[in-house]
Amino acid sequence: MSKNNKASNYNEKMLTRLRIQFIVLSMAVVIIMQGFIVYTSVRNTYNKMVSKSDHLVSSIYINILDQKPVKADARYFYIIFNKKKRPVNINIDNISDISEYEAMKIYHEAYETGELDGFYNGYRYCIYEKEKRTIAVFVLRSNMIDDVKKTAVSLIESSCVGIAVMLLILIFTSKLIVMPIAKAHRKQKEFITSASHELKTPITVIRADADILQMDNPDNEWIEDIKKQAENLTAMTNSLVSLARMDERNGHIKRVVFPVSDLAEEAVRSYNALALDSGKHFTYDITPDLTCCGDASSVRQLFTILLDNAFKYSSGKGNIDFKLYSSGSYIVLIVSNDVDNIDKNLTDRMFDRFYRADSTSAKITGYGLGLSIAKAIVSEHNGSIKAKMDGSQRIIIKAQLHIK
Repeated sequence: MSKNNKASNYNEKMLTRLRIQFIVLSMAVVIIMQGFIVYTSVRNTYNKMVSKSDHLVSSIYINILDQKPVKADARYFYIIFNKKKRPVNINIDNISDISEYEAMKIYHEAYETGELDGFYNGYRYCIYEKEKRTIAVFVLRSNMIDDVKKTAVSLIESSCVGIAVMLLILIFTSKLIVMPIAKAHRKQKEFITSASHELKTPITVIRADADILQMDNPDNEWIEDIKKQAENLTAMTNSLVSLARMDERNGHIKRVVFPVSDLAEEAVRSYNALALDSGKHFTYDITPDLTCCGDASSVRQLFTILLDNAFKYSSGKGNIDFKLYSSGSYIVLIVSNDVDNIDKNLTDRMFDRFYRADSTSAKITGYGLGLSIAKAIVSEHNGSIKAKMDGSQRIIIKAQLHIK
């Protein structure tokens, strides 16, 4: 497959992914808003119905106490009990389709719920317990309850129609909406790739010329500086190319089972001499015989990036710890080191491209791409990586890689 076809397929996949993310996020917002509107409307309707029913129940109760005729345009019954909880008056004059037995049955079933007021079997009821007697008032509210249910069903149906219409609109317009983002991302990737390749030739020429000049001036510090900066630029362009390739792969890597413990052992051994030379206290704890399914070279690069980052930014003769173990279906890697004072709020930005902590960056070479590459490697292995501060002078980076 040609490079143009690969780039075209990558662009299409990226555009499709952006469209799906945009549609899912937009629909989630729409559904939440519609759900809130439906809930609020139904709740308000229900509260109004309850308020009217309670007012009616209260009016009936007051008229019973005052021994006045109840002039309520409603179907209801009430039962009066003596202090021994025996019914002395079962009034069903205002409701014709139940008997006294049925009225008592409804009362007992409602009373057994443990609630002295509420809804039961289409009735709004309230049981007033006094020292000398108990009065239970039941007002039939089945029609109003049905109205609330119909309102809820109607609102839900309308919301579903609105959600479906919005989904169709988003499907047909999402491409136009996300196209500028996709174009910007594509141009950024093309710029990084082109710039990386264009820089390689002049950097190679600069290094070659510096080597030739150094033959005649082996101790010239200016030539040494040129070579060092050329090496830094080479490292930066290689990092940019790595990021561009990872973006293009979009998580599709060739997966093989490899001994991740052995890779970790190789990585830490290469830093023992650096630890002795710099006077740093370097410890590591690697669980033996661990395996992982993924790209071994990328995981080796991950170990190197995190260790290199820890040694670069560790304070003075500080402590650096490296741990590798398994937890469930993940390989867990923890690299921690002492640092000078760093704002805890900056840990979320450490994996951004070209980001470097201000506290020490002026003294340390690099371009802030290492942790971005580490994050991309972890993402390719269906894992996660995050940084956190332990106090104000120790940083912990934890990465998890899916074993399979």
